[in-house]
Amino acid sequence: MNKKDSPYFHAIQILEDNCTGCTACVRVCPTEAIRVRDRKADIDPYRCVDCGNCMDVCEFHAIIPSSDPLDIIHNFKYKVVIISSSFFGQFTEDISYAVAKQAVLELGFDEVAEEAMVTDFMISIIRDYIRENRDKRPILGSNCPAVVRLIQVKYPSLLPNLLHQEAPMSILTRYLREKIAKEHKLLDEEIGIFLIVPCVAHVTAVHQPEGAYKHLQDGAFSTGMIYGRVREILKDIQNHPMDIDTYPQGLTWALSGVQADLVDTDDIRALSVNGVENVMDILSRIEDHYLDQYDYVVLRTCTNGCVGGCLNVENPFVAMSRIKKMSKEGTNNEIHVEELQELYAQGEFTVTPLAPRPIMELDKDIKKAIQKMKKINEFLTMLPGLNCSACGSPSCYALAEDIVLGKASIDDCLVLRRGNPDEDE
Repeated sequence: MNKKDSPYFHAIQILEDNCTGCTACVRVCPTEAIRVRDRKADIDPYRCVDCGNCMDVCEFHAIIPSSDPLDIIHNFKYKVVIISSSFFGQFTEDISYAVAKQAVLELGFDEVAEEAMVTDFMISIIRDYIRENRDKRPILGSNCPAVVRLIQVKYPSLLPNLLHQEAPMSILTRYLREKIAKEHKLLDEEIGIFLIVPCVAHVTAVHQPEGAYKHLQDGAFSTGMIYGRVREILKDIQNHPMDIDTYPQGLTWALSGVQADLVDTDDIRALSVNGVENVMDILSRIEDHYLDQYDYVVLRTCTNGCVGGCLNVENPFVAMSRIKKMSKEGTNNEIHVEELQELYAQGEFTVTPLAPRPIMELDKDIKKAIQKMKKINEFLTMLPGLNCSACGSPSCYALAEDIVLGKASIDDCLVLRRGNPDEDE
């Protein structure tokens, strides 16, 4: 990724030695952030929303995720990890929910918490917000960081519709930091709170939170990395299990459709959408006011929700089935939310409104920008309109844009070059 002079952090890396310039990543990027030049992929940090599509399609492992190393926990006196609800769907059914959670604790943490602990509380927050903001329809769920960034880049007119409340793991972080400081008489900087997350968008959100007043967490670990560490010690733990609290009903938060079903009431109509192409289609319809009949729309870029995250190890459909089974068979431990309610009443979970993300502008001078737009249209008439991406740009329009901005040449179009074989000689 080209990070030069960019104010944005991204949890994706390109290994140039592995990249063959195949353009598979170019074709699946929802924000047209990727170009291939000289047989190497490059990601525009201004356009990238960390959806992970490029990683999923790269057969050469040239695009890889970046997350924090586990060793960073030793920089703190008291170490807490908050586990994403999708994590427990990664294990085979012979590994119990409690054993998997205990194994995470054994990695060196003083305390293990779960996103699942506060999902019921989150539902009440969402309902309150929807009822208090009748002038905005629909309200858009903000739990998926990739969706939030997608709206900033491609649908900025919808930013006021976002739910301006922290996501469950951030709510839990605020609560735990305050609670631990009081109970253990520790300074804020002595407490390390980390997340185990299913996708690169969540890693990015930890390092560069949108709408937060400060960085809430101290690091993020990929589900795959923690899963690998946990597998090494599971046998010993299975022989010496401990009594540990679990929250199986809250695990379903990781599944697409569940949050919308829980929020839906007589006076609130909710819709759930998953998969980045479907999300973009729905956002376009919302912009055109075709879906004003909905009060709340939950959007997840990953298939089936967070179980489909690119940092997971299990097939999303299998993980979904396992989580449903745990939810049906298990019983939640009691959760006391009085302190959470106090923090909520104090406005501690409110986030600031987000601004659009500035992406490419043709020129700061409006007259020059108009001239460049005319040139783009001229080049567009010359190009074949196939949108094949063989040139390294995602579409013919994008290539015309790149040509005008000096980032590409008309000769990059392989279709035109085939029509003029003399130019290759």
